[in-house]
Amino acid sequence: MEKRAFNILEFVRNTIVKIIPENSQFFRWMTLIGLKINARKHHKPLKSLVMGVYATQHCNLNCKCCTAFSPIAEEEFLNIETYKKDMEKLAKLTENKLTSFYVSGGEPLLHPQILEIFNVARELFPKTMVNFMTNGLLLLKMPEISWENCQKNNVTISVSRYPINIDINGIKEKSNKYNVKFEYIGGDDVPVKSMWKYPLDLEGKQSLKTSYNICSQINRCITMKDGLIYACNTIAGIEHFNKYFNTNLEVLSGDVLKLHEVKKLDEIYEYLSTPKPFCRYCNRKGLILGIKYGTSKKEINEWT
Repeated sequence: MEKRAFNILEFVRNTIVKIIPENSQFFRWMTLIGLKINARKHHKPLKSLVMGVYATQHCNLNCKCCTAFSPIAEEEFLNIETYKKDMEKLAKLTENKLTSFYVSGGEPLLHPQILEIFNVARELFPKTMVNFMTNGLLLLKMPEISWENCQKNNVTISVSRYPINIDINGIKEKSNKYNVKFEYIGGDDVPVKSMWKYPLDLEGKQSLKTSYNICSQINRCITMKDGLIYACNTIAGIEHFNKYFNTNLEVLSGDVLKLHEVKKLDEIYEYLSTPKPFCRYCNRKGLILGIKYGTSKKEINEWT
C-alpha cells in the first residue's frame, strides 16, 4: 500500500512539472509548501538511519548550481581505510542495520576503489539497500567485473536524469543482463533535469528555525566523512566553496558529530533532531527553480 501511494504521488508530481513551468511563481509557491510538508514528515523522531558518503566530490560533468560544489571541488577520493573504520563503528552502533546507504559524488565511478566501497557496505550491512548515484556517463565503460560486483552486492544504480547524451537503453540492457537494479532518481517518468538553486547567505542572517522547517535534506542527506557525521551534504561540502571563493562560512562544533565518540545510537538521533548553527547560511525561502541546465562558469552567484 505504501509503495502504491508513493507511486501515485510521484506520478502527480511529475505530471505537474510537465504542465506548470518550474520557473513560475505558482510552481515555486507549491514547491515551498511541499518542502515544508516533506520536512515535517522527516522531523519525526528517528527509528533508523539513511546514511551516505561522498566517493568523490569532483565530477566528469560541470553543472551550474551543483549542490555538491563539484565544479569547484579539487580532486579528492574517499579514503578507504578511514571509510572502513567509520563503517565498522556505524555498524556496531546500529547493529548492522540502516534503512539505506548511498554512495554519491561528484561522480562515484571516478573513484579507483569504488568496488571496495560496495564490498565494505554490503559486508557490514547485509540487509540494507545500497545504491550509488551517478550521471550515467561511465556506466557502459565499466568492466564486466564491476557489473558482477554490483550483482553480488545487490547494489542499485541510481541515475540522475540530465539532458546529456547517454545510451540509456544500452545501460538498461546491461543492467538486465547482470540482474542489477537500475532506476532514475525520482522515477522513470521524471522530466529532464533542470537546476534548482538553494542560495547561500554569506552573512549568515537566516533564521535557523525557518531554514530547518523547509529543508528538503532533513534526515535524508546525512553524510559521513572522515570520522564525522554531517546532518546534510551542504555542510559536508562547504569547504570546497570556502576555499575556491575565499569565504568563511563556518562549520562549528554543533554542526558535526564525532562518530567515534558516540556511545549509543540515540546520540546520533538526538544530534539529527535539531537545527544546526550552519542553517543560518541557508536561504531556503530564496529557492530558485527551473534554471535551464547548463555548464558552470564557476561564479559565486551560482550558489548565492
